[in-house]
Parts: sequence; C-alpha cells; structure tokens
Amino acid sequence: MPGGLVTRRTQFSSCDECRRSRVACDAAQSRNAAGEASASCTRCRNRHKSCTFKWIQDAKAGGSSSSGGAKRKGRRRIASHPSSDTSSTQGSRASAGNEGFALGSERGDHQESLRTSVLPTPFVAPSPTYSTITAQNTGLLSDADSKWLETLYREGFEAVFGSWMGRYSCPFLFGHNLADKYVSISDLCCHLDGCMADTAANNGQSPGSERRCLIEQSLKSTIASFSARWLPISSRTALSDNDYRALVQALWRHARRDMLRIINRPSYRSMLSLLLFALTPIPDGISEEEEADGISGQACVHTALQQIQTLRARQKNLQFSGSKVSPSLKSQGIVTTPESIETSGFINAESTAYWAALTFDTSASLTLNCRPLLSSGLFGFESELPWRLVRTCAKMFDESAQHWSRGSSDMTDERANQIIAAGASWKLLGWKLTAIFKEALRDGHDESEVRKAYLAVVDSIKQFGTVYRPLLDECHKRMQFLGQQTKLRWFSLMLHYHLSILMLVDVIEVTDRHDLLADIADISTDAENTIMNTLAFGLHNTFTLRRPPDPDTLGQEGAREANFTVPIVSIDPYPHHAVAGVQLLRKAIDRDFGAGKMTDETYQCLLSTLERTLKHLPQSSKSVQAAIAKFSSGVQDEADVQRLFTFIANMVLSVTPKTSVALIGAGTQGRRLAFMWSSRGNDVHLVDGQESQLEASLEAIDGFRKDSGKKDGQWGRIITHSPKTLREALKTAWLVVECVPEQLALKQKVIMELDSLAGDDTIIASNSSSYSCSEILEGITLKNEHRFLSAHSYWPPETPEIEIMGHETTNPSYIPLMMEQCKAHGFSPFHVKTPSMGYIYNRIWAAIKREALLAASEGVATPEEIDAMFKGVLKTPKGPFEQMDVVGLDVVLDIEQHYADARGDIPSAPREYLQKFLQNGHLGVKSGRGFYDYGSP
Repeated sequence: MPGGLVTRRTQFSSCDECRRSRVACDAAQSRNAAGEASASCTRCRNRHKSCTFKWIQDAKAGGSSSSGGAKRKGRRRIASHPSSDTSSTQGSRASAGNEGFALGSERGDHQESLRTSVLPTPFVAPSPTYSTITAQNTGLLSDADSKWLETLYREGFEAVFGSWMGRYSCPFLFGHNLADKYVSISDLCCHLDGCMADTAANNGQSPGSERRCLIEQSLKSTIASFSARWLPISSRTALSDNDYRALVQALWRHARRDMLRIINRPSYRSMLSLLLFALTPIPDGISEEEEADGISGQACVHTALQQIQTLRARQKNLQFSGSKVSPSLKSQGIVTTPESIETSGFINAESTAYWAALTFDTSASLTLNCRPLLSSGLFGFESELPWRLVRTCAKMFDESAQHWSRGSSDMTDERANQIIAAGASWKLLGWKLTAIFKEALRDGHDESEVRKAYLAVVDSIKQFGTVYRPLLDECHKRMQFLGQQTKLRWFSLMLHYHLSILMLVDVIEVTDRHDLLADIADISTDAENTIMNTLAFGLHNTFTLRRPPDPDTLGQEGAREANFTVPIVSIDPYPHHAVAGVQLLRKAIDRDFGAGKMTDETYQCLLSTLERTLKHLPQSSKSVQAAIAKFSSGVQDEADVQRLFTFIANMVLSVTPKTSVALIGAGTQGRRLAFMWSSRGNDVHLVDGQESQLEASLEAIDGFRKDSGKKDGQWGRIITHSPKTLREALKTAWLVVECVPEQLALKQKVIMELDSLAGDDTIIASNSSSYSCSEILEGITLKNEHRFLSAHSYWPPETPEIEIMGHETTNPSYIPLMMEQCKAHGFSPFHVKTPSMGYIYNRIWAAIKREALLAASEGVATPEEIDAMFKGVLKTPKGPFEQMDVVGLDVVLDIEQHYADARGDIPSAPREYLQKFLQNGHLGVKSGRGFYDYGSP
C-alpha cells in the first residue's frame, strides 16, 4: 500500500484557518525564517489574511481548568479491543452487567497485545449506547432480550461484515498495520457522526438533541428487527411459533416506519439503519399489499447510498430542485492533505464507511436490475480508485503468500482470517465484473463490449482460482481446529463468491447467449460442486451462542449461562444468498439427473441436503417459506410411480430417467453415431428398414470399439429396431437423431413421425448436412417444434466435430444440454449461432468439393491427381475425392442439388459428373467403388 498510510505526525503549530481546513501549515517555519512572531503561513499570506492561533490558546486554557472532560473534544477514536477470533463482537457494552462477557467459544484464545484502531489517535470516544427497546418505546421486548438481539447482531452480521471492513480486506486499509483486523460498522458510524457533530459545533451549527436521539433510536430498532430472526434458536422463553411470528412482524413494522423518519436526516447511523433494514428478511405473514404499501429494501439501499454521497460532499454549493432551493454554505474544509493528525484517522474511518456502502451498491447492482450509484458501470469503472486498489492489494497478497509455507501446520486462526478477508475483497470485484457483464447484456451494448465484459469476468474467476482458492482449500483442511467465527467467515465467502458464478450462468441462459456457456462449462460445474459442499459444511459444523443470565435473575438459584448450539447455516447473516444458491443448485441437479449423469440415490441425497438447508434458515422469512413451499411442490410422491422431477425448462420425465439415444438410419453416419453415443454405457436404439444394414452396423460398431483402444470400457447396448417397433425405441430416449438420406421430403416425413410418437421431453435432431431447421420445418406442422434442432456430425471418431444449430423457437435450454452431452461422449461440439445453410464447415467444404468436381469434369486433372496435390499442399490425410467416397456419392449429389435449388448460381457440371458414377452403381466406400476401387463392400 502507499506509504501515506503510516502514522501521521502531530502538528501543534497550525493556524486556525489551516486547522479548520485540515491542511498543512508552515506558520512556524515562516516565523523562524522571518524572525517575527506574527509572520503568516503561506496559505494565509496568499489569501491576504493574518494567521490566528485561538485554538492553541483555548487548548492551553482548557488544560489548566478543572473540566478536563472538555479537552480536545474534536478528537475521537474507536476503543481498541484485544484481537481475537471474536474481536468484531467485542464492542463496549452500555450495561455494566455485560462487562467481560465472552460471546464466542474462542473468547480469550489467541490473545494479542492491544492493537491500534483504524483511527490512529490516542483519544477514546464514548461507545455507542444501544439502550434497550423496552415497553417505553415499543412494548415488545424485555431489556434482556433487547441486549441479546444486539449480541446476536454482533455475533452474526458484524463477525462477517466486520472482517470485510478490516485491514486484510478493505483496500483503503490493506496492509496498514495500525488498522483493525475487524471493524464494527455500527461503532464506526457512531464515531463518524460524533466527529461531524464536533465539527458542526465548532462552526456554531450544533445538531439538535432530538435529531440525534431519533437517529440513534432508529438504529436500535433496526438492529432489533434484523436480529429477531434468530430469537427462536436462542431464546430462554419457549414461545409458540405464532408468538415468534407476531413479534418478528411487529419489530419489522416498527423498523420500517423508522426508515421514513431517517431518509431525510443524513448521517452515518441513518445510512447503516437503511442498509440493515434492506438486509432484514420480510417476515412471513406480511401480505403483498402491506409489502407494497411502504418503503422497500431496494429504496432503502438507494437512499443510504445517496446519504453517504451527501455526507462526503462538504462543500455546500447552491443546490435546488423542483421543491426546494438550498443556498450555498461556507466550506467545512475538505481534506486535501493528510498531514494533520486530526484528519488521518477520519479519512481512514470515512474510507471504510465508503467501502461498506460500495459493498451494498455492488451487491444491489448484481442481484437486482439496477445501476450502481457510487461506482461507474460498463464505462469507466476500471479507472476508479477502489477497484484499482483491489487489484493492487491482490498482487501484494499473492506476493506475500508465496513466502508462506504450505501445509496445515501453519494454518492458524490469524492466517485463515487473513486469507478469507483478502478473498472477500476479490469477491466484491468479481461481483462488480459480473454486474457489469449483466449491464452490457441488459442494455443491448455492442457485441465487442459484451465480449470484453464477459472475458473480464472469466479472467477474474481464473485469478481467484490461482491466488485464493488453493489457500482457502488449505483453510478447509484445517477447519476443525479453527474458531467458529473463522468457520462462519469461510462459509460466507465460499457461498457468496461461487453464487456469483451461478448468477453469471443464469444471466447467460435468460438472455439466450448459450454461445458463452461452453467457455465456462468447467467453471460452472466447479461452482455447483463448491456451493453444494459449502452448504453441507454449513449443516455439519456448528456455532455456539452463549447467553449470560438475565440481569433480573442474577443471584437467584438456578440462574446460569445458557448455551445454544446451531448449524452455521442457521446463524448466517445472509440467508437469502443461501436461498438463491439452493434454487440455482436445484436447477442444476434436475438437469444432470435428467441427462442420466447421476443415480436416483445420489439425486435424492442432494435434494435432502438442499431441503435441510432451507429448514435451518430463519423460518420467519417470507422468502424462505416460499422457497420451502416451492421446493416441496417440485417433489411429488405417488404410490405406483417413481419420483417425478423437473428436467431443464420444467419438462416432466416420468417413471424412470431417459438416458438412451435413438438413431433413425443405420448407414455410415448412423453406425458411427451409435458407436459414439454408446461410449458412456448408455443404450442406443438403432432403427432401419433394412435388416442387412442393421447387421452391417453391428459388425462395424464392434470393429470401432476394438479399434478405440478403450480397455475395460462399459459400452452401452446397441438395440436394433425395424420401423414397426419405432415407438418402443423412443420410449426411453432423451434424444432421437434422424440420419436418413439428404432428401428434404424424406427428412420431413421422418421428423413428423418422430414428433407424433416421441414423448414431449425427447429432443428431436436432424443430422442434415445442408438443410437448416427452418427449411425442414417449412411446410410441416409439429405438435412441439420447440424441441427440434440440428446436430450435424462428420466422420467420428476420426473427425469428432459436431455442429449444433437451433431455430427461432428452439427451447434455449437444449443448446447447452446438447453441447455438454456431445462433449461428454467424445464429440467436439460447435454452436452455430445463426441459421446457416451448410452450417460452418460445410459452407467451406462445399466450395472445395464443387471446384474439385468441376476440375475433374473439365479434364484438368484426374481425381487421383487432384487428391495427391491437395494432400501434398494442405497435409490432410484425405483428398476431396476420397472424402466424397467416404460420405457417399449419392449423399454428395443430394447436397449439391440442394445448394443449386437454394442459390440458383451453382454450375451443373459437377452434378452431371457425379451422376455418371451413380448410374453405374458406384456410390463410394459403401458400394465398394466410387472414384476409387475398394473391393467388395
């Protein structure tokens, strides 16, 4: 980090004007040089003013008086706390009964010497006094419950969020050894408000006590509402579910009313109240009408972000709107240099608060369809200081980590929390880049901008995997020996970061940009695995909350500390992130189960993990209850039928999962495709009207398997059918591919029959070399054309490339499914993004073979000579005539005729040349003779 973050030198010689403006003053040097006691500093001299030093005289007078408490009122700081795993929860308590109370099980472990605060000044500000919400104000909570809710807030939210604001994560403080490792955002906001109140008092603008009390009370009520979700798992009183439900609703309504009172009273505590309310789950039982009849969480976030902009803008120029004109005010002194001890701590604290607000701003821009307010979007964000600092800090962290010895023995709580906090900083950059990519797609920017944003996201994911993921995995290995708050922070980081990857995939799918999915297939799969493992971690690891005896029971017999042990997922302060993760994982699990990639036992086990996660989240949340209801409705049990499940886009597969592939046509392409699609152990149903073709295919497939070199492989069965048993062949097929000759009328007839016989969830694909989906569909009517697409293959496995092309109404979820399945079965899939006659390769190949045929028909050279020259120059294993023999000259002629009919400018000589061979029965390899003699077929 920049060297400017070291401790500042105290300057006791500033004049009043320089001190008020918080800039360096050279009055002392000027007096020494001039030998005059009244020499002005450079700043005052340039402004034709005389230096005054009233503040020094007042300080001296105050020092000799008996009222020492009034001394240097403007200097404040947050009290230092012993650094430990639970340091973020060790804020000073208003009640003396709470002094020395250890909240976490690791309290007192790994103690260090007292550390210096974010604000490097030697003065201690009063801690925020969170007075209880008692019958005097809401009549809802006892004093003990109110204090316990504050404890839960610090144990849950500030344990995680405070790590993000500390010196290991906040880029403004990164590497600054005098800064806190964990920063209590509530203490920080209270401190900043106190500093600004002191400044206002010095300028004769003291804020009213009523305003301060209102802001303080709003923060208290918001914290109570935020933490009320955890009362059922940590309350001494055994209330009914309805009683808890009513209490949570009442606290939420009270806090929501308070939001309307503070939106026009900017302060750092008001900002925090608004942000916390936005994180407070809407209670179950709140109607849609009531939810809409008031301020929303999103509006609270936007208001909070506007407030911090107002608080940071100290020059009050003339401002006006349609309802009000605010005259310009005298500048309150914008900090231009950090030379004064008065300003350095305030800058650090203010920067930390800004980083906190930027965290909410970035999160909202990704999870909601809104633009960021504090940061630029697609254009300009890369030049902004916070994001440049994040990248710089990542480099510094990586350089430092290179010197660490790898292994579990050196993985302490201190090291683990440093790794987690540093990773959290990069996580926010990842969320920012994903939000920018979402913006590029949403707002319809040029493809170059979309691609640039996409590559930036992918690059950040890869860098996270290189710099942070190995270290986080080392943390996981040692996790059972680390503190419970370390576990909570690790859980939160792994869930939030990898959730952004699933959101990236979701955005791509929703916007039909399936061409981008192939590049991140492995990344997406890893994110799914990691989130599932993280949720399992959150279920199997526990968090212990220790509640001291209530003050009114002290001294009574039986009064003792109560321990509440719950799964980590229950205390996670971001339950809706877990809900989103569960929903996206359910989609992925259903997809893989439908594709036959997991057994029913595995499927049920994964669903059980997701369901248990939802059951351990706060049950008072309306969103959690809705997710549980949706999850339950997606799994139905019947006495005589196996479990039904959602497949891709809400398609239903019944009784047993469909894992086989059906192929119509047992010719050259059909038998090769049967070999490929059976390579993973799944059955292939091969349909042809000629028994001899089926027998030849079985023999050829056996040869392919022997030549493949695959030892101890589990090959699927090749089940042959005549057209009479086509319905039986389609019964268990998730995919059926037609491989009939390249004749449009024939293909249309076959596809119509498949559409009438195949289940609604079976994908129908054409292996046509030249006809697009739209051309095949023209003139025919299908009951479900959304499942129709093209899957054009070549000569696998020697040429494993396959082209996947849809049409305007193809279900977009089928494209990535086909790409994934083709890749899994040994193909090299390519997505043809727009309708194209001849797809990609055949458009190029058509010109080559046509010119080769034309040259041979004109007598320029023989097929053998053309092939020899072609192979010699391009170093290909086969020449164009050899390739045409392999494909079949009848197929080549059909394709050429199609191009001629469609374009009208294709010469007839190549087709006439081919016709001569066909008239003699020379079809190529399959007939034993074509351009070359292959002997008996």
